[in-house]
Amino acid sequence: KQNWDHFVEQHENGSFLQSWAWADFLATQKSKTWRYLIESDGQIVAVMFLFLTTLKLGQFSLHAPKGPIISSEVNRAKAWDLFITAVDHIAEEEKVLTFELDPSVNEKEWLDLYNESGFTKTDYDLQPRHTLILDIRKSDEELLAQMHQKARYNIRLAEKKMIRIKVDNKNFKEFHELMKKTELRQKIKLFGSDYFKKLLDCPFAHLYLAEYAGRVVAANLMIFWNHTATYLIGASDYEARALMAPYLLQWQAMKDAKDKDMWFYDFWGAAPEGVKGQESAWAGFTRFKKGFSPNAEITEYLGTYEKNYQPVKLGLYRFLRKVYKR
Repeated sequence: KQNWDHFVEQHENGSFLQSWAWADFLATQKSKTWRYLIESDGQIVAVMFLFLTTLKLGQFSLHAPKGPIISSEVNRAKAWDLFITAVDHIAEEEKVLTFELDPSVNEKEWLDLYNESGFTKTDYDLQPRHTLILDIRKSDEELLAQMHQKARYNIRLAEKKMIRIKVDNKNFKEFHELMKKTELRQKIKLFGSDYFKKLLDCPFAHLYLAEYAGRVVAANLMIFWNHTATYLIGASDYEARALMAPYLLQWQAMKDAKDKDMWFYDFWGAAPEGVKGQESAWAGFTRFKKGFSPNAEITEYLGTYEKNYQPVKLGLYRFLRKVYKR
């Protein structure tokens, strides 16, 4: 366990989604999980965590979130082949339709491996393909100075309104109520209450709450892992929008991350200019996030790729899903 996490933490493309604790968390969601590692001279040089997802209509798929992670000191193609051989075996045993992965990379070499192994790009992404990552190894004054003037103003406004920020993973009820309101308002589908309740039991999860006059008006679920703080999801009360609590929530989380010697703050999703498709609906919250660093560049990954194990059945499954959605 310690060796696994140490390897993931040291790798430039390491993610909490490939950590030992994340695999343990998904196991609480009744997901079947597998961990594979490759060693050389007694040292871990590659890891891959994957899990089984139950789809509708009684079908299954495999996922390796932000994986696999392969050291640059080994032959990437050989390590990749070992992992894919293992996945092929699982896919046959579990009768899955597809295997999806989305490592935090943007290198042509990975595309070559995908193509050679029969992977194709999906028209959706499991994790954000584009995101905004701020370098927070700066003073508070420097971080404030790089913000848009409106973001600084809204932070001060929330402070003047006496918004109180606290971190309390036990305060799930208020968070869940805000999540339901946000889900209805934005017409999105989020994970169920048990998912978030169990996630808040993880050591790297932190629930930030903004209170006004004794009630919670906004909340952020943060992941503090390795050198990166990740803004995983947020919820707010639309009726309290004039209080600007979400701005103060982000600012407090950034300062706390700095105090914990973290280097980066990942907003976990942002739409580049002119983007189409799934991310085109992100324009609103991208403006909010960019307010904290208007000149920061958007980070881009390759996105989600899949290997189809039952193409005919998968095509029929997706056709029926579209029919049922109408």
